[in-house]
Parts: sequence; structure tokens; C-alpha cells
Amino acid sequence: MLSIVNPRFRLSSPSKPERYLKRLHPILKRFIHKPPSYFSYSSSDSTPNAPHIYTGTGNASNNVRKSFLEFAMVISVVALSFFAIDNYRSRLQLEAKLQNLIFEQTKQHELYTKQVNGIRRKRELQILNERKSIQIREMKMALHIALLRKQLIENGITDPISIDEVLKEYGDKVMMENSISNISGTHLWLNGDEQILKKYLPNVREYDLKDINNNTSSISTKK
Repeated sequence: MLSIVNPRFRLSSPSKPERYLKRLHPILKRFIHKPPSYFSYSSSDSTPNAPHIYTGTGNASNNVRKSFLEFAMVISVVALSFFAIDNYRSRLQLEAKLQNLIFEQTKQHELYTKQVNGIRRKRELQILNERKSIQIREMKMALHIALLRKQLIENGITDPISIDEVLKEYGDKVMMENSISNISGTHLWLNGDEQILKKYLPNVREYDLKDINNNTSSISTKK
């Protein structure tokens, strides 16, 4: 049997979506005011304890970090102190070695300078003695020549050989050679063709020997 529905009542009756919304409205309202337990982050009892547990862990971590930093700082200070002391000790050792080296070099330089000065003084003294002996020898030979001239004049020979003639004979008959053994560096002698003059040529060393004999005789006389 078909029921006849009033068309006005059908139009005014709510549709299916509206009915569903009316049914869900109380549920949504209750969900908004009181969400499910799985959306809750913590219960009322655990909420005040969570910050306390986190704070304790943070303080312990800070203490550990602070202790580690202090220990690292102590190790760094000890290491720097060790390096500073080692560098200071090494510097003192190097300075001591440098002072010893300078002292040894100064001593060697002074010794070398003393040796050089001694050799130079010895050389100068040798040169002075050689010059002195040459001057004495020349004076003795000059005195000998003077005595010979006097003897010639006394024997009636009034015209002896002049100095110009002697110089000419010297250039023609005297030879010269350098000698290392002699400080003066020269050695003089007559050439081989002048055999006659050689037997009349006195040996310059004879004047030194005569001087030694005279000194010996004078010393014995004084005694």
C-alpha cells in the first residue's frame, strides 16, 4: 500500500546531510571540549615532574662540562709552563755555549795576534841587527880604506884611485844575485875573470870575526 505524502511536508523535511550534521554536532562539540587521551602530551601528575627531570640532567651536564673545561685548562697551563721552563733552560744553555765559544774565539784570536806580533818583532829585530851589523861592517871597511890611503900617502903615492873609477869598476866587475837566506835579499861577488882582484878583496865576514876576537881579548884583559 502506497502512502501518500504531503508534498509541502516533503519539501520542508530536512535532507540527509543536514540530519548527519545534527547527529555529529554533539560529538564534535564534546571532542573539541575534551580531546581524546592520545592527544594529551602528559598527565596532570607527570607534567610538573618533567621540567624537574630535565633541569637535573642539564645541571649534571653543565657540571661535567665545567669540570672538563677546568681540567683542560689546568693541563694547558701545565703544558705551557713546561714549555716555557724548557725554552728558558734551552736559552740559558745556548747562551752559555755562545759565551764559551766567544771566549774561546777571543782567546784564540789573542794567541794568534800574540804569535803574529812575536814573529813580527823577531823579524824587525833581525832586520835591525842586520842593519846594525852592516853599518858596523861598512864603518870598519871605511876605516880600513882610510888607513890604506894614509899608508899610500906616507909611501909617496899621492894619487890614489878616485871614487868615479871605483864606481866604474863596480859596474863592470861586480855581480849581484838575490838571496833568500840573507835579509837584505842580495848577494854580491866579483866575476870569474877578476882573479887578481879576488885575492886582494877582503871578506866582509872577517870584520865580524875580528870584532869577536877583539871582544874576547878585551874581556880576558878585564878579568
